[in-house]
Amino acid sequence: MPLEANRAELMLFLVGDSDGEREMAEVLLITLILIVLTIAGILGFLYFVKITQTADNEKKIKLQGVVKHDWLPTGRIDFTARFEDVADQSKDKPGEFKLLVEERRIVESIAGNESLEIQWRLATLTEAKAVVSHYHKYLSENSLIKSISEPSASLPAPHSISSPPLTDGKGNMAEETWGVR
Repeated sequence: MPLEANRAELMLFLVGDSDGEREMAEVLLITLILIVLTIAGILGFLYFVKITQTADNEKKIKLQGVVKHDWLPTGRIDFTARFEDVADQSKDKPGEFKLLVEERRIVESIAGNESLEIQWRLATLTEAKAVVSHYHKYLSENSLIKSISEPSASLPAPHSISSPPLTDGKGNMAEETWGVR
């Protein structure tokens, strides 16, 4: 009989014997249903996010086929700078630049089609040294490098801010020791 008594009390609580208790029971029941629906919605959203993430990961891991020729440099180079530095009005201002090198590779797809992939990457120190040495070679071959003794039209004339040159009394220039004895 105690089990039947508990059921009767529960029914009396849910149904209630007055209008106030009935309204309280309805509010409690609606609140419980809203809590369950909220939890189900959150779990459904998390499940949806997990499914879409796995679908995105599967798209990223696509079959690329067979690499016929691995990455080879094309010989093209470029420089890049931070976006803030490029927007300046003065393009003659010194700044940081990074040397980029273009590479290509040939990949054969599963269907047998060959495709050319191109990428730009930062240059290695060896590649940067090669670029600089080729540039210096070009300058020297085309007589664009001026030696120290040759006056350069692009450089301003030196301004003397020190005293007149030292002479030995006979009009010959004296050697300066700059503190070396």
